[in-house]
Amino acid sequence: MLKPNMLAACILASAVVSGQASALNIVLTNDDSWHTANIQVMFSALKAAGHNVIMSAPCTGQSGKGGAVSFLKPVKVDNTKATENQYCVGDTDTTKPFASYVEGTPIMAALQGIDIAAHATWGKAPDLLISGPNEGNNLGYLNNSSGTLGAAMIAIIRGIPAIAVSAADGDAEKAPKVAQIIVDLIQTLESERQANQPLLPPFMGLNVNTPADIDNHRGIKFTQVGWNSGLDVVFRKNLGQDPSAIGYVAQGIMAAKGVDKATAEQMAIQMLMDRSGISISRGEDLVKDNADDSEGVALYQGYVTISTIDAQIQASQAKAALTQLKLHKLTQ
Repeated sequence: MLKPNMLAACILASAVVSGQASALNIVLTNDDSWHTANIQVMFSALKAAGHNVIMSAPCTGQSGKGGAVSFLKPVKVDNTKATENQYCVGDTDTTKPFASYVEGTPIMAALQGIDIAAHATWGKAPDLLISGPNEGNNLGYLNNSSGTLGAAMIAIIRGIPAIAVSAADGDAEKAPKVAQIIVDLIQTLESERQANQPLLPPFMGLNVNTPADIDNHRGIKFTQVGWNSGLDVVFRKNLGQDPSAIGYVAQGIMAAKGVDKATAEQMAIQMLMDRSGISISRGEDLVKDNADDSEGVALYQGYVTISTIDAQIQASQAKAALTQLKLHKLTQ
């Protein structure tokens, strides 16, 4: 485990902070839609902890949308739960023509919460944006395409502290435990915050992942993002022969239709046969980093991981200097 600096120390503190933390104005979003157990439980847990919360999430599942945005196109905002401070962004009428159908991506939903709902409710930007909990972990290089991280990044570049949260799955029984970890994390950060200072340093956020066996996790570990995700994304010619795609679609069928696993898998195969698309690989040939402080390594060891993130895509100074040296004939 890393030798903790001051920030890590306050995050990793195991003692329960006494007293009630001051209420924060929080915008809550995700990339799995506002109907998931994970986000609804998080919404309730944050309010129960005394915070003021606005949920602004996509109306439909938007996993893997990363930084996707539909510019200069009208997008629907569902205000039917506005009295409960819940909004969803994006079209749901699948009969609309493709050119007219505008999805509410995670970034778009986050911005609706920041630019519209927060100002209408509090007259100012939120103190914190929470993106998640995602249904599935976001680790290493896969964070680049994550809608969960994309929503957090758009808040960070606005100067709003952000926490991206990813659970191992969408299990409703685990959701309260994931939410409590985040409530405790916020309370710990609050206890260390100086008067009139933001919850986190400027232009910084956190990436939090919880393991599948959350009841028996090994503790909270301060990690580096690294590049180890434990899986890879691949394009398959026939998803109907891909176990990962079949299993994923079958889970949705079981939940929607109440059929058994074998029946759901056969239905999934029929839906996917001879259709191309992106799937997930867990092959042994994946390039992985094995550093103990990589979030992917630590998560699969059973830890809850916390990594620092920002919205900067600039390479390290060492890499920049090497590239400049190689291109010195072209540059001034």
